[in-house]
Amino acid sequence: MRRTLNSCPLWAPVTATTAALLGGCALGPNYQAPQVPVEPQFTAKSDSALAVTEPISERWWQNFNDPVLGELVSRADMQNIDLRRTLLALEEYRAQYTIDFSKLFPEMDTGLGYSRRRINGNAIGIQNSDALKQSFSNWEWNIASAAWEIDVWGAVRRQIEAGVSRVQMSAAEYRAALVSIRAEVAQAYVTIRQLQAQRKAYRDLAQGYGKLVGAIEKKVRYQAGSKVELGEVRSRQSSALAESLRFDGMIAKQLSGLCILLAETPERIRALVENEGKVPTVDMPIAVGIPSTLLMRRPDVQAAERNFQAATAEIGVAEAGYLPRFTFTGNFIIQTPNFSDLGDVNKNMTYGFTPAVSWNFMNILTGAAEARVKQAKARSADALLRYQLAVVTAVNQVESSITSFTAARAVRSNFTDSAREIGASYDLAFMQYNAGTIDISRLIEFLQASVLARNGLAQAEGLVAQDCVELYRSLGGGWENSPMPSAVEDVKRFNPTPTANDFLAPSSATASQSNG
Repeated sequence: MRRTLNSCPLWAPVTATTAALLGGCALGPNYQAPQVPVEPQFTAKSDSALAVTEPISERWWQNFNDPVLGELVSRADMQNIDLRRTLLALEEYRAQYTIDFSKLFPEMDTGLGYSRRRINGNAIGIQNSDALKQSFSNWEWNIASAAWEIDVWGAVRRQIEAGVSRVQMSAAEYRAALVSIRAEVAQAYVTIRQLQAQRKAYRDLAQGYGKLVGAIEKKVRYQAGSKVELGEVRSRQSSALAESLRFDGMIAKQLSGLCILLAETPERIRALVENEGKVPTVDMPIAVGIPSTLLMRRPDVQAAERNFQAATAEIGVAEAGYLPRFTFTGNFIIQTPNFSDLGDVNKNMTYGFTPAVSWNFMNILTGAAEARVKQAKARSADALLRYQLAVVTAVNQVESSITSFTAARAVRSNFTDSAREIGASYDLAFMQYNAGTIDISRLIEFLQASVLARNGLAQAEGLVAQDCVELYRSLGGGWENSPMPSAVEDVKRFNPTPTANDFLAPSSATASQSNG
């Protein structure tokens, strides 16, 4: 960031004023995009599920090939309350931009007034004045009254520059919220599917114990089985059923969070997810790109950069407090006792104009002007630190997500092998128990090992899906080709150095809607 007055020294006010009026200078530093060094590649160890190619603008949730997930994300895009609140914040910044822009123009009033008067001559020292005893009418047509503070030092233009950056920042914050909320919806959904798979594992365990109870009861009838063993297995069956019921409460909590994200009632969302389904997976490599392009894609980084630009522009606004203000007031009025004479400009017209210079030098003597500049500079420095933090956070989130996703895939691979092997072993062990070659305790060990492997596999599949969603979230994409509300798309027309045409011309979004 370079400190400059755009070649307008404070000790040459006449030159500065002339240059400003010709479209010239503005106080404060000119904005320069901050440079934060990043590595050329992500350093986290990855596997074949990740590609170093540049991510395309994709609707990443569709890569899970799960229609229910797609439906949930679509509802969140339209209904999420935080997203709608973010759009309201954007509207506030858009309105503030218009307010700041209007300061470039004079404030102008027009109006028509009528009064009926009688003057008391005694009150002004005239005795027995019959003429003053007569009442009279006065019509006043204020054709135009104007008041204008000329933006000599560019403070208004700096405020407009800051306003444009705030509008752009708010649009980026909307996109950041969109990325985050879609990820939260996907996280909640895959967690529900994971919990359902874990619940099914314990229900199947209870069913396995039930099958074993039947086998023992058969042996007891022929006096070849033990009632003690029968009681133990029934107890284990009840415990497995109780364990499966524990997941109902956890699923209900996730469902509640999902309903809040979608701003819907539980029964409508429950109908979508109550039928058990597989934990969704992505069968295609995930492109992660490189850190430098990540910074251009992450909307939270863009928002932080726009905030820094706004704070930089506001330094110029504060520095204008050192300098005099140039104002111009004027009026053009027709006054007449007869309404019919309001059109006679030559006879009844009065006018006046007053250029003025004012300088609140006490702001300098008391240090208030300097304090405001220091305050603005501190805010700019803080905004730069926030941008640097956003960059560091973005890169490290991707690095962490790559590591977690790779590790989760390795864990899932081991549990997949374990569940397959122990499942086949249990079937063989059950045949051996019926044949009398192994005892009940050995069979129970196989049954417990089988459910532990299936429960672990369900957790591992859920963890892979969650880490996959988190990786997509950290990459910051998915919003590029998504339909944006008109308030977001319309941001493109906001100009940091606007003209009257920029202000008066309809936006492209509005024009296309009217043509349609």
